Amino acid sequence: MTLPLAKTITRGALATLMLLAVGCSATTPSSEDTASSDPAAADSQEPVTITLAYPYGDLFTDVHRETIEKFEAENPNINIDLQAPLANYEELAQRTLVGITQRQAPTISFQGINQVRQFVDAGHASDLSEFVVADSRWTDGGLYENMMALGEFDGKQYAIPFAVSTPIMYYNVELFEQAGLDPENPPQTWPEVIEAAKQVQALGGDVTGMWYDYLITGNWAYQALVYSKGSSMMDDSESNITFGGETGIEAAQLLRSFVDEGVMQDWSREQGIESFVSGKVGFYFSSTSSLANLQEKSNFTLKTALFPTDEGGERRLPTGGNAAVIITDDPAEAKAAYEYAMFAAGPIGNNIMVNRTGYMPMHKAAVDEAFYEANPNYQASIDQIPYIFRWYSFPGENNLKIIDTIKESLQAVVSGQETPEAAITKAADQAQDLVK
Repeated sequence: MTLPLAKTITRGALATLMLLAVGCSATTPSSEDTASSDPAAADSQEPVTITLAYPYGDLFTDVHRETIEKFEAENPNINIDLQAPLANYEELAQRTLVGITQRQAPTISFQGINQVRQFVDAGHASDLSEFVVADSRWTDGGLYENMMALGEFDGKQYAIPFAVSTPIMYYNVELFEQAGLDPENPPQTWPEVIEAAKQVQALGGDVTGMWYDYLITGNWAYQALVYSKGSSMMDDSESNITFGGETGIEAAQLLRSFVDEGVMQDWSREQGIESFVSGKVGFYFSSTSSLANLQEKSNFTLKTALFPTDEGGERRLPTGGNAAVIITDDPAEAKAAYEYAMFAAGPIGNNIMVNRTGYMPMHKAAVDEAFYEANPNYQASIDQIPYIFRWYSFPGENNLKIIDTIKESLQAVVSGQETPEAAITKAADQAQDLVK
């Protein structure tokens, strides 16, 4: 299966994407911005109800509620039943797979970009190519082609990308200043981060130098370390696991070094996030998706910067986020779900999403340059566009099992229960058995 964006996006396309991405406004796009969109043909169809499933309620509940309200106002024949949010992408994928076996799968689900492939491989995801070919929104120049290609497999569109993120550095300006660090010149490499975190740690009390969100969904943060070291999760033929090699082990060693150097604690995700927003952690490395929430909850001046590299290393970052997958045999439901997905990825839906989260837009008219000027913390993700690659998804039906296997190995590394070499080697061997 051909996987677009498996490698870094071409520089020419990125130059265009970055120029237009800073086209992005906190103001809702006007009707002129959406005039080129094909109508949902609501007035000519019988009423139809579709179910919508999604993860991360703290990020997306209000986003979907507001988007649905505006969509249904324009499409009165379509009713969207918004289901209760699932905890994360893995839980959403698992629940959807179970629903398929019981013929109770949601009509449309916003799956993690690294989860879409398994629905395509198994023949569950609806092929949207017929809709795409007849829809002028795909050719009017509004959508970012490279972003929308995240939903393309073997030349066919099986998903509509909605929100894309990258891992970035968050830091506490007040702790920086107290530690004698320059908030205008944050560290750029991991050795520099560790040294700066030591200075923050030296402030004493209950202050901790940093938290690396290694437990985030889909081994995303681990993939960022592996690929930035020039390696990958599997070889090009997708026959052999490669993260068990030298660079994959080095990535785990780097993670463990944060603990060994005394600048990171063995916390849960919830502890790490809560400690950062309460002003007790100097650095926090995680997704841009949490930016709006972090800014709202933090009691200090928060700034963002590019994700660090190794000394002399490269920066390669997996595209996080989600895309709409449609699962139904009913043509009317499929069309209704497609129209909502396109509305959500369009100027109005993406304007709502960008302003409420920290994800990058899929549509050039979603926001404008003034938004980034007024919200400079959002710029870091845009600046990282040249370094993005497709969030890797393992082939076959065991993607979720492999994700859990790697997650458990990383927990063993951080807790000190196993050495990086032993934990990653074991995880790689288990993953190799699971992809056969």
